[in-house]
Amino acid sequence: MQINNHTPQKINFQAIHIANCKNIIKNTETNIKLYSLDAKNDRPFLIRLPGAINMKNLMPDMTDYAYGRWHDMLQFAVMGALEQDKKTLIAATDNKPCGIAVFLPGKNKFHLDCICTWPVEFGKKVTLAGSTLFKQLFEIFIQSKADKIKLEAITNGPFDNVSKYKKLGFIDLGWMNDHEILMETNVPRVKSTLQRLNDLIFTEEIQNSPKENLLETLNLQI
Repeated sequence: MQINNHTPQKINFQAIHIANCKNIIKNTETNIKLYSLDAKNDRPFLIRLPGAINMKNLMPDMTDYAYGRWHDMLQFAVMGALEQDKKTLIAATDNKPCGIAVFLPGKNKFHLDCICTWPVEFGKKVTLAGSTLFKQLFEIFIQSKADKIKLEAITNGPFDNVSKYKKLGFIDLGWMNDHEILMETNVPRVKSTLQRLNDLIFTEEIQNSPKENLLETLNLQI
């Protein structure tokens, strides 16, 4: 009888620690680490992420509708992150994930699929988590040859996304459907926004960081 010994397939995790960010607001310091993910090899982490965040416990004052829309946004972000042509950033504080940004870089235009953030402590948002992700996205954009970033801002979500994006330099291009507004920014507005964000968020870029397994690096029990 022949016995076949099959060696389990090794998963080559590709997440890379790309930056350490710090902000100090009202004498409270918040440290955020940023990671760049690989759609194929970091799939186990991405698939587990939505089910690991108990938003109802973290933000109990949210309505069931708001919670459902937030969860839809996170699921949408993860589905985009699993596509090979998309780029994904993960934000983490205290070794817990607190945000995700998914975007499609292009030669002339970037398209932002989704930015979604969440608390890691009961009832307490992570200070400037979304702005930290935007700052990193803007830095990547400026280093490219693209001249615009576009996104679709949902108007039936749990938060006022349109106002938030306008503060980050995006302009309203009009309604796409009943619940989405097309918005865009360009190189001059991104550079202006980066100047403001640099005053709020200090970023230390990490060079030659080893690849990591985020399932071991980060605590998903949130």
